[in-house]
Formats: sequence, structure tokens, C-alpha cells
Amino acid sequence: MPQANATPVDSHAGPQQPPPSRRAPRHTLARGILALLLLAAASAHTALAAALHYRLNGLTGALRDNASAHLSTLELSCSAPRWQAEALLPSATRAIRRALEALGHYNASIKATLEQQKGCWNVRFDVQPGPPLHIIKLDLAITGLGRDAPSLRALLANPGLRLGGPLNQGTYDSLKGRLESQAHSIGYLDAHFTAHSILIDPARHTAAIHLILDTGKRYKFGPTVLHQNVLDPGLIRGLLDYSQGQPYSSDAVIASQNTLVGTGYFDVVRLRTEAARRAHDEVPMQLTLTGARRYQLQTGIGYATDTGPSLQFKLRNRRVNRAGDRYTFSSQLAPLQSNTEFKYQIPLSNPRTDWLTLSAGYQYEKTATAITHSWTAGITRTHQLGNLWLRTLSLQYLRENASIAGQSSTTQLLYPGIGFSRTHTNAPLYPTRGWSIAANLSGSLPDLISNVKFAQMTLDLKGLYPTLGGHVFARLNLGATVVQNITDLPVSLRFFAGGENSVRGYGYQSLGPTDSTGAVIGGRNLLTASLEYDHRLYGDFYGSVFYDAGNAFNNWPVVPYRGTGVGLNWHSPIGPIRIDFAQPLNGTNRSIHVYISIGARL
Repeated sequence: MPQANATPVDSHAGPQQPPPSRRAPRHTLARGILALLLLAAASAHTALAAALHYRLNGLTGALRDNASAHLSTLELSCSAPRWQAEALLPSATRAIRRALEALGHYNASIKATLEQQKGCWNVRFDVQPGPPLHIIKLDLAITGLGRDAPSLRALLANPGLRLGGPLNQGTYDSLKGRLESQAHSIGYLDAHFTAHSILIDPARHTAAIHLILDTGKRYKFGPTVLHQNVLDPGLIRGLLDYSQGQPYSSDAVIASQNTLVGTGYFDVVRLRTEAARRAHDEVPMQLTLTGARRYQLQTGIGYATDTGPSLQFKLRNRRVNRAGDRYTFSSQLAPLQSNTEFKYQIPLSNPRTDWLTLSAGYQYEKTATAITHSWTAGITRTHQLGNLWLRTLSLQYLRENASIAGQSSTTQLLYPGIGFSRTHTNAPLYPTRGWSIAANLSGSLPDLISNVKFAQMTLDLKGLYPTLGGHVFARLNLGATVVQNITDLPVSLRFFAGGENSVRGYGYQSLGPTDSTGAVIGGRNLLTASLEYDHRLYGDFYGSVFYDAGNAFNNWPVVPYRGTGVGLNWHSPIGPIRIDFAQPLNGTNRSIHVYISIGARL
């Protein structure tokens, strides 16, 4: 009776060569002529060979597809003699029979008829697949220490095979592979099948399956041998998603590799499981690292609707020292907004989740009613919580010189803050589903440095969900400030609305409370929202419609400004590129505003 798996047999190494002869030149010449003749014959065969032309009668669906796949490797030249065409028929018939048996049909009747049509050979196969074999016994079991492993039990609970159902060799082979692969991936590296057979009775159209996996013992991570001269070994071990003594997991190995690559410290990362050297209950690991280029320089030009064209410069030192410190110096020059910033990052006890950032910077910004010059310095502690939230604790210094609505002011603040943020998407660049949330709280008390008392909260929510064959994108931005006099608050901490990421259809930061002359001076509170629907037009191009509403204000109720429009989105190789056309719905000025942006929305 046929078995589900055959044992491969190594082929012979080849015939032994005769010893050298004194008449080697003549033999060499003969062999050369023979080689040329064989080459010519092979070339002629290549030129004349063509895929077998055939018709399959009596098969549909998966049976037809599998038979076609098996016949696809056969070739028959249109000019081949009849004897050669007839010699191919047994091979073709066997190929169809193998294809049908793989799907449980062991009693097929196959008739091959050779025809010549339009100067080419054509084979008509009349096939009666017969009834499929039905499974009368399904003996699936797991033994060993991993017999209760949830991931293995889940595979047995849904094997793709059922009593009384048809036999499918592909499904059986897939189940075998998934069981063994999953056992190995969770540390049962000695897992093997103690029984794996399909016993068939073609006369009764039945099959009995016996498949028993013995997991053996579960291995743990052994020592990880480092081959590198890039960072302190302790820092590198802190970047691994496993530690010695933990149960082995291929998922942890992959996650560690991805973490190491994502740090930017390394150009080459090779993390290998030395399964052949496993001993007792441990499997050793080998980690080879090559450092990336220390300096990275980026220059470029950009454009944003709210700030205009810009020149950009960024210098990054990926690896200041073996402790993993790094710094970034960046600058952007634009007519309406320019900034320069220096950031120095220090990994802490767990470099994957904790780091300290020292920063200093300068920013110039010009809007329709204000010009500000801001100098900042700060220290921020970032920590990734166990539930993937990022928590930031900060202490910021701000000195601002501002001119707004004809009034000049100088303010300085020293204020602490705390923030929480998280982003969840199904893809980093072009997600089809996801959400993000960011919440921040900051404030200050009058002291030797600060001359304003305030408290401020912001909350930003975004969501992307598939709907009606496209996607719905929603955004909500909230802000609230407690301050005695809004004019005492630095302009850069006041709330404004309007612009590309706020209420489209209006100028950048053109909405908010005004002074006695009608100039916008910013407010204590913020409420803006957006609802957008996009749908694929063609290829990587998407069309969208949107509706935005909101305003910055001092007191309730808020008077919302509304805008609506359409957009064109291109999923380019460098990231999403968007162009939006928005019209304001408030006031008498209904002129179209155009917004161009680059980058993911989440």
C-alpha cells in the first residue's frame, strides 16, 4: 500500500573514469567532436521544443488545475516524428494520474488520443477521475513534553482533514510541515514523527491516516556569542528580545534581529541558532554585527502649503561612543518657518524601551498676524511601557520674543510635562487599518525663571478603517489651557486653527480669537475634527472627499469654521503624496485653497 512519504535515495556519484592513455590526443579529438554534436543536438532541441498542446476533458476545478500543473513540464516539438509523440503519452498519462491521486482520486480512467492540428501535435485526454477516497480513520496525536502546547493543539483542532471527508495529499503534507515547523519554532528542536502514513484501499475508496508527532524536550536559549566591535556587550544584550535560560522561540530570534536592524547602529546583523550544537537542554546562539557608517548626512528641498518651499539639512552621528549615544543636528530654512535643533540621545538601562534626550533649538515663524523667535532647551525621558504605550517626562525651557497684532512681548518659561502616545497600524507606510493617540499635560508656576502661571492639556486622536471598498479617516484635536490672561501666554503655546492639518479651506493659523482690531491672537482652547473617505481610482492613485470643522476659542460655545473638498493621493515609492483642494464654507470668500503634503497620516 502506498505510503505518504517516500525515503529519498542518494544517487551514485557517477562512473569511474578510465586511466590516462598514451593515445589520449585521438580520444580527446573524438570526445571534442562528440561534444560538438551533442551541443548541436541540444541547440536544435531547444529551438524546436515547445510546450505540450493538450485538451483535458472530464476535469474541472482543482482537479483540472492540478493536472495542468503536472503537464506544464512536458515538451513536444510540432515537427517531432509520430513515434516520438506517441512515446510521450505514457509520461503524460502518469503525470495526470499523480495529479489526481494527490487529491484523493486513485481509480481514474485516462484515455490519451494523439491528433495533429494546424501542423502541431495535440493530445486529447478523456479523463474519468472516479470517486475520491474518503477518510475512514484519522489518527492525529502529539506526544512528548510539548503535547499540551497551545499552538500545537490549535493545529490539531483545525487540521484541514476530517473523518468522512475526501483525502487531499497536499493538505496532509501541509499539516505535517506546519506541525513540525511550529514545534521547532517554540523550542522542541528534536520533534519528529513516530508515525506518518496514509493507508489506502482503492477498491473500497477509503484512506486511513496515522500521524503522530513526538515533540521531545523543550530547549532553552543558551549563551549568545558576540562577534562585534561596535557597542558595549551589555548594551547589545539589552537589545535582544530573549535572555539565556528562557524557552527557545524563533519569534524571539526574529524580533531580536529586527530590533538590532532598527536601531541604525549596524550595517550587518546575523543572528544564528546553532541547532546542531545543542546540548542538554540549551541551544547556543551566534550574533555577528558590523557597524553602520558613523555619520549620516542628508540635504534636500521640500514644500509644505503652510510654510512654503524649504531647504533642509540634517547631520546624524549614529554612534558617538560604545555606550550607544547619538546626536542629530537639523535645520530647515523656509520663508514662513525656519528652525534649527540639536538633539543628543542617551540609551538607559533598557536601550529598547528607555532613553534620555537633551535638546536645544531655535525657531522662527511668521503667520498672517504674528512673528515669533523662540529659543528652547530641554531634557526628556522616554519610556516604553509594557503595553506598547510611550510615556515621556520632560522639563522644557522656552524664551520667546513675539510680535502679534502690533504688540511685542518677551516671555520665558521653565515647565515640566508628561505625555502618553501609541500608534497601532497593520502596515508602517500604507496602512489600511489603524489608530493613533497622543495626550500631553504641561504647566508652570511663577518662579525665578517663569513669569507666567499656566496649565495645558492636548489630545490628538486619529483612526483609519476600511469601509465601502475604501477607507474612512477621522481626526480629532482637543486642547485646553488654564491661564489668567491669554496675552501673557507665549504665542507658541496658544491655540490656532486653520491649515493643512487643521481646518482646510483657511490659511495657516488664521482662525482663533481676535483683538479689537480683528487680528487673530490665539486662544485658550482648541477643537477641530475631520472626516475623510478615500477610494482607489487606478493603480496607486486614490481619490478622496473630506469635511473639516473647528476653531480655536477662549470660551464656550465654540463657533466652528467649516471646510470641504476633494483630494488626490499617490502611493509613491517614497511615501504618500497628497494634493487637496478645499473650499471654506464660512464667510463670503469661497476661494479654493490647495494643500500639498508628503508622509503617512498615522
